[in-house]
Amino acid sequence: MKRPALSVIVIGFDMARELPRTVTSLLPPCQRGLEIEDVEIIVVDNGSAQPVTRDLFSQEADIQILRVDDGGVSPCRAINRGAALARADHIALMIDGARMVSPGMVRAALDAAGSSPNAFVATLGFHLGPKVQQVSVEEGYSRDVEDRLLADIGWPNGDGYRLFEICALGESYAMGVLAPPTETTFFVMRKAMFEAIGGYNEDFVQLGGGFASFDFFRRAVEAAGDGFIMLVGEGTFHQLHYGATTQAGGIRRQAEAGRSLGDLFAQEYEALVGRPYGRVQSMPLLRGRITHPAVPRLFFASTG
Repeated sequence: MKRPALSVIVIGFDMARELPRTVTSLLPPCQRGLEIEDVEIIVVDNGSAQPVTRDLFSQEADIQILRVDDGGVSPCRAINRGAALARADHIALMIDGARMVSPGMVRAALDAAGSSPNAFVATLGFHLGPKVQQVSVEEGYSRDVEDRLLADIGWPNGDGYRLFEICALGESYAMGVLAPPTETTFFVMRKAMFEAIGGYNEDFVQLGGGFASFDFFRRAVEAAGDGFIMLVGEGTFHQLHYGATTQAGGIRRQAEAGRSLGDLFAQEYEALVGRPYGRVQSMPLLRGRITHPAVPRLFFASTG
């Protein structure tokens, strides 16, 4: 079997509707400039009530399913176990398996990753729908509405870049690429580099991993140095699945004893990292192209 150019780890929990779309978006013909054997996909089922099965996905693609029953409500253990199985030199991670990707994502990320041995290639994250989903669900947005939006743009058979017509910037990416975000929804780096910085910290045990991705992003950016790259014109698109931070209220919703989910996440982060969470200060190298007329508005958000 040909060794893949990229191993993509996709974490899923109770995403029977969303996971097949995500995986489809990661493979040709949805992905451009690739052969199907270029990509290995490792779907890690983090304890779904209805186990993920191989027959949900393309039978032609190199896809394996890993079931993790002891991961808890955090995906960190599942992430590290999935990464350990990767056969490619470069890995990508999608911590939220409900995120579809734009058509040039894999090719652009691989090309950028090849520019430096320490490259850490990150992307912006968008929500399908008119606003971030923790807001839009309170204004009538639903899975049925989302299904109609996708049908209206002809996904998956039409131009996948039309996803930019039916999305909003996620909260972590409010300034687009003009400021480094606090996390990323899809990244590519060398597997050896992922392992060298310790992967995901499995001591983050809050719902959805809390701010584990903030911690990993900071460590990866520091390790990358001048190899920190943000893609322009490619992104991920979150499907509605009422996740930990994308249901009504988001991280501001009450969790326990009058404290919000965000309060619990911040407390755990500070206890584990030794300082309050915050945005990294390193500015990335921007790499990409205008793939759709909506790209300038979305990626350079603060300039309109």
